Amino acid sequence: MRKIGVIINSTAGSAVADREVANQIGAAFERNGAQARVELAIGKEVPVIARAMRDEGYHCIVAAGGDGTISAVASQIVGQDVALGVLPLGTLNHFAHDLGIPVDLEEAVSAICSGEVKAVDVGSVNERYFINNSSLGLYADQARLRQVWRARIGRWLALILASIVTLTRYRFLRVTASFNGKTISRRCPLVLVSNNEYKLEPGNLTGRKRMDGGALGIYLLRDEGRLGLLRIAWHSLWFKLEEAESFENDTAGSVIISTRQKRIRVALDGEVWKLDAPLRYLSMPGGLRVMTPKAADENITS
Repeated sequence: MRKIGVIINSTAGSAVADREVANQIGAAFERNGAQARVELAIGKEVPVIARAMRDEGYHCIVAAGGDGTISAVASQIVGQDVALGVLPLGTLNHFAHDLGIPVDLEEAVSAICSGEVKAVDVGSVNERYFINNSSLGLYADQARLRQVWRARIGRWLALILASIVTLTRYRFLRVTASFNGKTISRRCPLVLVSNNEYKLEPGNLTGRKRMDGGALGIYLLRDEGRLGLLRIAWHSLWFKLEEAESFENDTAGSVIISTRQKRIRVALDGEVWKLDAPLRYLSMPGGLRVMTPKAADENITS
């Protein structure tokens, strides 16, 4: 029988509610004919427990939470013969959505127990991994403030306040990006690198057509001030973002981003780190094995 471990990120919940969720998940695996070890973790404990499960020979390690939790677990099994299971309990669930993994708990557990393993890409920057995206500039500043305030005033109020403060300060970077044999130098308020290319469709900027394209999406926002930032946000509601003159994008297997700072804040799947510059980004094709529903093939290769 396969050894299945489940890690629930309980940072934002109460002890009673989290234990109730753990019991529900354990029961769901039993109904699907499997036994799972379910562990509650707080923040930085998530990768520690995932690493321990990996070393103990678990065949599948399940991340129960949002994209940050999934990324923390995935980072411990990249390149390993261990499958990632996903129970999308977060707010946006970008990774699960792009792989066709259902949000419903029972259906997601069923996909882990009776689905199939798919090899998907992972992005890395200076040997740290990300499953969705990495960014520097405005979004990294907003994410840092959101993390600081979330425990005090709640997730949504922290998001709103952090966005207002970040826009008010409007700090920019002078960056040099080298990829595909060319070099771009400019003043940028935001640089984003995604694990596979985003669709950039109205109302769905971060959806991906495929997760095994072997390429990074590279997005540079030109510095046109606060009004320009608001204009591109408005444009994104109605048109493909590729059509916005303030924004340019490309794809590449790797990219090197240099800044004037020796160390810079970088957001990886919403979590903020300080990394040494230059930032060396790399696509790792097929670097992560994920349990997906058998009917989700079109989400991988279409």
